[in-house]
Amino acid sequence: MDKRKAIEKIRKCLALSASANEHEAAAALRQARKLMEEYKVSDQDIDAIRADEAKARSGVTSQPARYETHLACVIADAFGCRSIFVAGWAARRAEWRFIGCGASPEIAQYAFTVLLRQLKRSRQEYIKTGLKRCKVATKTRRADLFCEGWVLAAVDHLAALVPAEEETRAMDAYIAIHYPSTSTLASRNRNTGRTLSDREVGDRQGGPAAGPAGRAA
Repeated sequence: MDKRKAIEKIRKCLALSASANEHEAAAALRQARKLMEEYKVSDQDIDAIRADEAKARSGVTSQPARYETHLACVIADAFGCRSIFVAGWAARRAEWRFIGCGASPEIAQYAFTVLLRQLKRSRQEYIKTGLKRCKVATKTRRADLFCEGWVLAAVDHLAALVPAEEETRAMDAYIAIHYPSTSTLASRNRNTGRTLSDREVGDRQGGPAAGPAGRAA
């Protein structure tokens, strides 16, 4: 029996330890503790077994733009998940890891992938039609503003789902075990410290009309 199977058996024993039958409950608790000692299983391991993760490709290899980070975080919140950014290397794309319980990680991963694909398509169309006479650096910076507006409109109706206490504990334990050295992500913002011109404000305002909500209207 490997450690994961042992943890599953321990969880079953712990569930039985809540039995109204005192003898059955005591025996189940003894068995759980015995397995925990034998397989070196901690309470954190038992919590973490309830959580899982789903991976979604980022649009970059290292530092994501602010609009992509916002998209990932809001979607994670909407499905009661946590999001972690894992940088790529060489030409390999970075990944977003959506961590949660049940089907939530897979749903969050799917939603993020679909919306990011739509966003990238809208970005290219906007550059081609609205920014074709700009310099490359200006196109990139103004397209970022467009994307920020797009994301704000796309996720405006998504309310954060508050996970149950047991799910929160499971996610915390999973991250502590599998991602023990996480740090705060510093997103790329090419417009930091700038006073936006009227055109640039228009770029941001143009995002919502091109996003999913704008097209549906």
